[in-house]
Amino acid sequence: MKIWSILAGASLSAMALAAPAVVHAQDNSGEIIVTAQRRPERLQNVPVSVTAVSSDILKSRGLNDLTQMTLAAPSLQSGADNNFSVRGVGTSAFSNSIESSVAYAQDEVNLTNAGLVYSFFDLAQVEVLNGPQGLLFGRNASAGLVNVSSAKPQLGKTSGQFDLELDRRPTAANDSYGIVARGAVNIPLGQTAALRLAGFNEYQTPLVNFSGPLNPGVRNELNLRRFGLRASLLYKPNEAFSLYVMGDVGQDRGVLGLFDTTYRSLGAGSLNAAPLAATGITASPGNLTLAGNGGYYRDLDRNGLQAKASYLFDNGIEISNIAAWKGFTRKQQLDTDGTGSNGADINASSTSFNQYSNELRIALPSENRLSGQAGLYVFRSTLKENGQIAGNNYFPAFLLPSYPFCVGAAAVSGAFPPTCSVSNNYFLGFDRVVRQTNDGLAAFGQLTYKVTDALQLIGGARVTRDIVSIHLVQNQQKYFVPFGVVEPGRSERVVNTNFSYKLGAQYNLSRDLMAYGTYGRGYKGPGFNNNEVSTSASLAIKPETNENVEIGVKTSWLGRKLIVNISAFSSNFSNYQVQSFDLTTSSFVTQNAATVKSRGAELSITARPLPGLTISTNATLLDSKFGNFPGAQCYPGQGCSTFNAAGRATPLAPKFTGTVDVNYEFNTAHPVRPFIGANFYHRSSMNFTTQPYPGTTYGQSNIWGGTIGLKADNWRASVFCKNCSDQRVPGSLGLESGDGNSGIATVTQRYGMNSFRTIGLQLGFNF
Repeated sequence: MKIWSILAGASLSAMALAAPAVVHAQDNSGEIIVTAQRRPERLQNVPVSVTAVSSDILKSRGLNDLTQMTLAAPSLQSGADNNFSVRGVGTSAFSNSIESSVAYAQDEVNLTNAGLVYSFFDLAQVEVLNGPQGLLFGRNASAGLVNVSSAKPQLGKTSGQFDLELDRRPTAANDSYGIVARGAVNIPLGQTAALRLAGFNEYQTPLVNFSGPLNPGVRNELNLRRFGLRASLLYKPNEAFSLYVMGDVGQDRGVLGLFDTTYRSLGAGSLNAAPLAATGITASPGNLTLAGNGGYYRDLDRNGLQAKASYLFDNGIEISNIAAWKGFTRKQQLDTDGTGSNGADINASSTSFNQYSNELRIALPSENRLSGQAGLYVFRSTLKENGQIAGNNYFPAFLLPSYPFCVGAAAVSGAFPPTCSVSNNYFLGFDRVVRQTNDGLAAFGQLTYKVTDALQLIGGARVTRDIVSIHLVQNQQKYFVPFGVVEPGRSERVVNTNFSYKLGAQYNLSRDLMAYGTYGRGYKGPGFNNNEVSTSASLAIKPETNENVEIGVKTSWLGRKLIVNISAFSSNFSNYQVQSFDLTTSSFVTQNAATVKSRGAELSITARPLPGLTISTNATLLDSKFGNFPGAQCYPGQGCSTFNAAGRATPLAPKFTGTVDVNYEFNTAHPVRPFIGANFYHRSSMNFTTQPYPGTTYGQSNIWGGTIGLKADNWRASVFCKNCSDQRVPGSLGLESGDGNSGIATVTQRYGMNSFRTIGLQLGFNF
């Protein structure tokens, strides 16, 4: 009852403040339209739990990327290293050698590495699809999928738009500020073609302070600079044939929200205590200062090209083919210890990733008694990664060349103590070279058969063949304390065939009342642990599967002025892929948890009681726990190396999350119309790690926002506030690995754009 009391109270409060609503993409009749089944459909007629947010709402609330969008989608949570969960299940790993349980699709192409994901610009809509989505979106997704649709070129229409956002975060370090500019232009090329050019440019100053030292030649880029350009061409010579080609380039610079980690608390006897004190840093939840003499930077460059050809036959059958290439290169470095001394100054990597995919699909007319889609999907990705973590464990420089450390020593072959027989590069460290390929082939289909005008049966299946290969070279440099074993070269290959499916029924009592139930299996393919901790153990990570049951009801009332949708689900994951810190080898490892059980319900209410007034409430009630996980890694000081995490909540799985949005646009005879609003987000306590350490759990989050402005037919101006009460909600909490090596539990924190009060000004116009 307490949870629902909180939701009810929040709803009444937001109604009183007249807050802005989550308004979704609509057709001319005001119906919400989604593409959750790879074709435009009424949300109320889709047997899937979906949260859809329009581009206008993302811009008006200042939600500029997927991390910030979590404030509008209760089932979606974010953690460290751009990891996301849906319904309490995601891939809590920073490894590139496994894919995410939550997939990301941009314009019908599944992007299998987080490095490919852009910030939001020139979009039509973003949809969060809850539950397994393996049949229709290319690669499999065991937990959920974020489906992003860009604005498409329009034939015969010259138009454009420009948006400018100015942000200020007065409670962040140095009165942080930012600017985001977005624009797009649509150019007709005769009567049968159109070109759309879109782009964005963003700059954000750091959220944290840097307390030196400033060493010559060392880059410290704690800010964020990113831009993207997209060109799309639509050629449609007749009603039957269309060709849609898109190319994009983008760039990210800076580490804001990713590597700007500060110390939250120090465990007793922390090795970092003295170096932090020497730099004037005090660990605390309010600590916004870091240091480092190794540098902080992140250079990421993206490219992509895709083309979709479609042909619609006279009988309504459509054949389409989408071919795509997406790739990125990334070079990055962070000072792992976050102090001004050399504990582990080097955490550097260079990554090159490319993926190629082709999907051939045939779709039956949706109005037929038998409708649906079937196709073939081919995929290949290549990963090249070089990385190193290294440092001198705070040892004084004059001691390091001496025996037994022998760091930078003049080695004498065959000599005995106290003369060094080897010259180590660092006191401690780890390095690796990874080459991985992933080949996939799948045949899929999903059909709907109308038994009667009201009753529809749903059936779908997918056969996937995955072939994943890795070549690993590890610890070729010399360390007094190496993390993991020395591996001159090891190759492994894993092959897996999976059968996933979906069965269900949908009953339409009327256009305004629909009930559905589905049962299906989700799947995520195998991968590898890119850190070899034993010369005898396999590197392979088993595939992850999800047996999911979902029931739901979608209703419209009072002439569709009130929409109430509710769903309930039960998911059982097997061989859940998870990453944790291994105390025995002092290194991060990826492994399979035995089982995860996720249960819950989702509620969505949209009301339009008066002209110009829209009220929206979304909520997720969740119970996601490990069913059996005997190999879970202990936290430092727990007194064990592994334990059974059965019954422990999975990371990024709060028991309750809810949002309330209300928007009121004044109905005036004047062409300039004022509007006003606010929004509220509540999340119960949430843990960020698999280990049961209390310090990595954050309590309740209550975040308020608001906006007020003026709009006309071709322009809009407003001021807004995000996190108005300035609740310092961390983007992630984690255990510091340096102290963890010594059995000490020290907690670090990372803050993001949602963590500080933000006051902003938005200006936009279109033509």
